[in-house]
Amino acid sequence: MSQEDSFRNQISKDIERQIDAKGDVSYIDSADGDFATQLAQVQQFVDAGADAIVIFAVGTPEQNRQLFRYAKQVPLIFINTEPVEDLSSMPANTVYVGSNEQQSGTLQMEELARLAHHQGKVALLIGDENHPAARARTQDVKQVLAKYPNMSLVASKTANWQRNQAYKVVSQWLQQQLPFDVLVANNDEMILGGLMALRDAGKNPADYLTGGIDATVDALKELQAGNLDVTILQDAAGQASAVVDATYKLLQQQAVHSPSWVPFRLVTSNNVQTFLNN
Repeated sequence: MSQEDSFRNQISKDIERQIDAKGDVSYIDSADGDFATQLAQVQQFVDAGADAIVIFAVGTPEQNRQLFRYAKQVPLIFINTEPVEDLSSMPANTVYVGSNEQQSGTLQMEELARLAHHQGKVALLIGDENHPAARARTQDVKQVLAKYPNMSLVASKTANWQRNQAYKVVSQWLQQQLPFDVLVANNDEMILGGLMALRDAGKNPADYLTGGIDATVDALKELQAGNLDVTILQDAAGQASAVVDATYKLLQQQAVHSPSWVPFRLVTSNNVQTFLNN
């Protein structure tokens, strides 16, 4: 995990809270995006006698397969990032919990396209070109745009899921006078950075159509204020609950369906208050 990833931190806190409520003990560590560190950590947890290990996989599919060997000793619950492209190839005593990324970018871009009356120039902030979710969400956006002849992708650039990097990218686009009227990002942190760049350049974010993914608290507040048009709820609490449920079923040697999908939900000005109240 990265400490700058507020969404994953939210999932982790929810998992920790639910395990605490059961009277059990959890321990959280960060690999900081490095697979070699993560592999060593999993080995350490196995050696320490962990009953189950929940993993935000950080490696490539080839690297992540190295983790599967530990499933012979302890249940492995992978969450939020698909460890391999073919989830059906995961071995016994493992489960994947997440949300189907074919929904996320599609819901996001279809709503932005509708609001734009299916015309306009789109700029796209990409999370991490090597990250499965970023690839899927980016492809979703491109597939939606391909349906509408009067919409085009004028620029795209990686900002590594981070607010500060997205701020720099959008600031550069504005300095270059890139013509865009729709700004879409693979996650909320990046679209929030984009909104900051628009403001600092003297632009009104309300003059653009903007969309993110995750429905974080900060994004919901911007949506409520009319500065953000769309976000997609990737249900952190739902993923955490599904992880805890799968973990205890595996510990009790009960059948667990994998993958366990937690649906995405579209959030707009019409229903944002519902999510803020939660």
